[in-house]
This record gives sequence, C-alpha cells and structure tokens, in this order.
Amino acid sequence: MIAKLAKTCTLRISPDKLNFILCDKLANGGVSMWCELEQENFFNEFQMEGVSAENNEIYLELTSENLSRALKTAQNARALKIKLTNKHFPCLTVSVELLSMSSSSRIVTHDIPIKVIPRKLWKDLQEPVVPDPDVDLIFSSASQERYLDMHESQEERNFMV
Repeated sequence: MIAKLAKTCTLRISPDKLNFILCDKLANGGVSMWCELEQENFFNEFQMEGVSAENNEIYLELTSENLSRALKTAQNARALKIKLTNKHFPCLTVSVELLSMSSSSRIVTHDIPIKVIPRKLWKDLQEPVVPDPDVDLIFSSASQERYLDMHESQEERNFMV
C-alpha cells in the first residue's frame, strides 16, 4: 500500500518497532503517513544495533516498490531474513527461504538499494502529534470489516475515518 502512496519512504528501525514514514509536503498535495509495527508481531528473532545506546535507531530511505516486490515473494516463505548490507552500495538484503514441490528449499535474495539517513536529519522524521480521534471504530472480526467496506463502496465513495 505504501508503494501506491509514494515512490520513496523512510524505514525507522528501533529495538522494538519498525516505522514506515512518508513526509511529502502537504502544501504541494503530498501525503504524510506514520505506520508503526511492533517487531515481535512479525519476527521470531530480531537483532539491531543503532548508532549508540542513546540513539539506538536506524533510519533508511528506500524505494517503496522495491520493498513491496521483495516482500511479495515472502508470502509463502518458510523463513525471511532482512539484513543491512553493503554490496558496493548500502542495501537492505531480503532473503526468502521458499519450499519447492520436492520438499527441498531454495533461497531467493533481493538487494534493495537504500540511503542511510544521517542523524542530523532524524528530527524531521519524528512521530507527528495527532489530536485525539472524534470516533473510535472497533471490529471483532474481519467479516465486519468486509461488511463495512461493502456498504461504504455502495453508498458513499468519500468515506473518511
């Protein structure tokens, strides 16, 4: 979905979270987004080491479509490994272990070119202050989401939460 919103995005890696950040200028019709993912919900093992103990983060700029393409191959993966590497240029290397029909496995590797964002620019990529919502929606199952989606698309095309 991020790939449809912007060509590039920022990936913030911290010991417990991954954040995808879009910071296009709203005045120019751009999109801003802050997406936070708890690493424990996606990885059995997660290791990272930032710049220092007090700045234990890594900020990377990457092409959204490249990451999306690499992760699509991981949909039926047995294992997924993501590493920060340097192969003549900084990369996010995504290795996907796939099972084949003969019950052997094969590894597909994607090297995604990245730009490491210097610490002096991190202040521009902090979590935005968001006002408390006027409405909270809580769904107990995916079927209710599909129900809402179906009615929203039939009745009104401009649905905003």
